[in-house]
Amino acid sequence: MTEWGVFSDEGCTDVFYSREEAEAQLEICKAEDDGRWADLYSVKEMCPDHEGQSKDDCEECWKE
Repeated sequence: MTEWGVFSDEGCTDVFYSREEAEAQLEICKAEDDGRWADLYSVKEMCPDHEGQSKDDCEECWKE
């Protein structure tokens, strides 16, 4: 099952089993932000092999 994460500039903040749930949380994060950092939030597919990493930017996969 594909997992989706909400990421900020500090890394993954939340993980969900559906992209829709992740997108909903993304909007909450952006709304709670004061506007200065809202553009730093994004939704990315999670790496299936390494916890807390996005599929496209997984540091562990790049090492292998």
